[in-house]
Amino acid sequence: MGSVILSIDLGKTSCRAAAAGRRAEGPGAPGIAFTGGVRRAEAAILAVAQQFGPVDELIVGAAGALTAPDAAQALGQALLRSVRAKRVAVTGDAVTAHAGALDGKPGTVLIVGTGVVAMAIDADGVMRTADGWGPWLGDEGGGAWIGTSGLRAALRALDGRGPATALVDAATARFGPPQTWPAQLADAAMLASFAPDVLAAEDDAVASVIVEAAAESLAATARAVGDGPVAMVGGLAQMPALRKHIDAIPPAGDALEGALRLAAIHEPHVIRVRANDSTDRLDALTTEAVRPDLHDLDTRSIGEIVALLVAAEGEAHGAVVAALPRITAAAEAIAARLARGGRLIYAGAGTPGRLGVLDAAECGPTFNTDLVRGVIAGGPVALTQAIDGAEDAFDVADLADVTADDALVGITASGRTPFVLGALNHGRAAGALTVAIVNNSGSEATADIMIELLTGPEVLAGSTRLTAGTCQKVVLNAISTSVMIALGKAYGPRMVDVRATNAKLRRRTVRIVRDAAGVDEETAARALAAADGHAKTAIVALLAGVDAAEAAARLDRVHGRVRDALRGRL
Repeated sequence: MGSVILSIDLGKTSCRAAAAGRRAEGPGAPGIAFTGGVRRAEAAILAVAQQFGPVDELIVGAAGALTAPDAAQALGQALLRSVRAKRVAVTGDAVTAHAGALDGKPGTVLIVGTGVVAMAIDADGVMRTADGWGPWLGDEGGGAWIGTSGLRAALRALDGRGPATALVDAATARFGPPQTWPAQLADAAMLASFAPDVLAAEDDAVASVIVEAAAESLAATARAVGDGPVAMVGGLAQMPALRKHIDAIPPAGDALEGALRLAAIHEPHVIRVRANDSTDRLDALTTEAVRPDLHDLDTRSIGEIVALLVAAEGEAHGAVVAALPRITAAAEAIAARLARGGRLIYAGAGTPGRLGVLDAAECGPTFNTDLVRGVIAGGPVALTQAIDGAEDAFDVADLADVTADDALVGITASGRTPFVLGALNHGRAAGALTVAIVNNSGSEATADIMIELLTGPEVLAGSTRLTAGTCQKVVLNAISTSVMIALGKAYGPRMVDVRATNAKLRRRTVRIVRDAAGVDEETAARALAAADGHAKTAIVALLAGVDAAEAAARLDRVHGRVRDALRGRL
């Protein structure tokens, strides 16, 4: 059987993949030259690559690769680790489009999609390009440019600064009230989504001027790289109104086909990386990699480093959003286990273990429950100090009481920590629901539900207490809180099972009862006293007009759900 090659065309709007006659498509990425661009590109590629089986080689055409070779190299190395391919080639999306449109031969290609770039490559591999400067400085005549021009014309018409145009109604139909446009139209792909409306408004004078200007700009861009026929490709390439000033020839194929047609003339513009079979698997993990733009980190000011760390945390949040379906599935399955008397048990080593213990400890006072437990390799001492070798083995005694009713969540950034792998295997053997939270794709962990948080390299290489740890904590918060709400531990947005163990919480409990029941503080305090400080009982007593004993009985019959107790579900 021959090598399996996966072709990738990564643009700002979409990420397309093809292998062995199959194709898949997902959301794109802003360009690898942008801050956090490599990480977002890797996530976009993985989202579509996971729809294919194992591959031997990836050939990626990515927006921004030509202007940021260091980022292209970093993306290639990251994909070696995350996709576990033997070889990865990274080049510009315009290069793969060129190879596809001209069947690997010299000539000129004009790519017209969200952005615009003209590229000519001659027989010696010499490349000339025009435009491709991005939506804020260039890409004239492309989708984002047309969409922006149409929206500006619509706003001028609304303000009385310009002539009336049908684009006002078209934009309102697509995006809603004009007052909301500035907030929601913040990226090139969103702006480009209005281009089809502008192109369709053939009888509108304002739209016609915009389209004509786009056509002239595209022709000028093509002429800037050379004379002769031009192959036009991209999402808007077939629009007649945009082609009328160009001597266009039909393309031989698209960028996905071009990835397989890269020839000698393209090689100077391709970065190739290959897996080193002797590399330790830990060294190959994405979370162990070094970010390419931080070689001078130790020379930067504290202010710069703080800003960098905060920005990295914000970028990593996208990894959690991408995992939402799996997080939801885990929370639903965990809630079902706890509803029938089971427990939620976290298991981890080092930072993940501490985060699990922390979340479990917080559930006690917040939700008045002992159903959440955290187990850390090395025991309680490991909460405040590193224990040599603690994560390298699992002791069955740590989880000896796990049952089939329980849910066990193993947390490991690497996806290969022996303590966590052993805990998951033990939980599965006991019949428990198992969930694994990892920060690398294709990890060694095995569980009923896998939650992959692909946070990529850390600002401080390998220190997974940073963005990896932040994302783990976000997921633990989401799981435990949503499960407790599902179990009746909240009434509206209020945590009505709070355990008042100090002055602050006692004050909070009075406020919860006061606001939930719509009474004054004195009445709330009296109801709480009669209910032995239990907020749920006080709320039901006040809203249902019954005494504390009856309120407690109602709550008991509906498994502690305030809303059901008030509806009289006995």
